Amino acid sequence: MNPVENIFNPDSIQNFLLHNPEYAWITVFMLAFLESMVISGSIVPSIVLFSVSVYLFNQEILALYLIAPIAIAGAHLGDLGGFLVGKYSGNKVLSLTFFKKRASLINKATSAADRFGPLAVIIGRFMPAIRPIMPFFLGLTRLEFKRFYFADILACSTWGIALVLMLQGVQALGFINTILIALVGVLSFIYISNKVTKK
Repeated sequence: MNPVENIFNPDSIQNFLLHNPEYAWITVFMLAFLESMVISGSIVPSIVLFSVSVYLFNQEILALYLIAPIAIAGAHLGDLGGFLVGKYSGNKVLSLTFFKKRASLINKATSAADRFGPLAVIIGRFMPAIRPIMPFFLGLTRLEFKRFYFADILACSTWGIALVLMLQGVQALGFINTILIALVGVLSFIYISNKVTKK
């Protein structure tokens, strides 16, 4: 396991929070931010935030009514960061090896951004593979900041509600069943979104 994987390993984070519960809120915020921000989102998988949130909720370290808004705030800030990077430094960032190695993914994100405009951020929020790069590409389209901002608030709020439902589902159904149900839902959403973007 490389150093980055070790830092963002759910077990390592949970062990840290067990002994340092006062850092729970900032951990949720930072994980939500990092998984949403362009480039760092490919390093920090979505499952890390979800696993840590489940742990905090089950151990009663952080209440559900705090986890969701903190995660929403972190995700929204990450999206805003990605959008602003795209708006003001997009062409320089596109020359990085990170993007050159992800041509197929970039084509899908670009297509969705061009086709749906600010609504693409809502689609991207529920597709982990393109979640951190969608705001970046919307910034490249020169979309007005105000339009992106309000679309992203809607996207992050909807995502936050889904997070709450999933955390409650874990408590009621168990972790594995909830992951399987969520996986089916996400795959269905991705399938439908791909069909829509190809039209």
